[in-house]
Amino acid sequence: MMDETTNRPGISGSAGNDELLRFALKLDGTVSGLVAALSLLGARALDPLLGLPTWLHWAQGGFLAVYAAALWYAGTRPAVIRPIAVSAVLLNAVWAVGCTAIIAAGRAWFPLTPFGDAYVGFIGVAVMVFGAMQWAGLGRAGNAGNQP
Repeated sequence: MMDETTNRPGISGSAGNDELLRFALKLDGTVSGLVAALSLLGARALDPLLGLPTWLHWAQGGFLAVYAAALWYAGTRPAVIRPIAVSAVLLNAVWAVGCTAIIAAGRAWFPLTPFGDAYVGFIGVAVMVFGAMQWAGLGRAGNAGNQP
């Protein structure tokens, strides 16, 4: 039996109510996966360029590889896995605060280069945007039952 609102077998809900959430999860997952690969494969080259230690690139890359896989998994199921989506919003907020703290600490934590400051700042802004998109997507998807 096809559900007329989603054109998917056996799935109910309003058409498109979770599309923003799915898009935001997959976009975050794609970018996180790319950053993971860059961090894991290019850690030694990035160290002098950014001023962040190799171990931090490897730790970030390992975390982001798992994170990216979880986001893709959550965003590609017949029904979005909300606990993963909510966790993504929270982790993006924490990540943005961490980026801000790294920049605010100046050279006290890491000897960031000017390019490193720009990189960490860009990442901080990107994760805030991903989190905001996911939050908005969660709101839209949550309102699916309230539609006439």
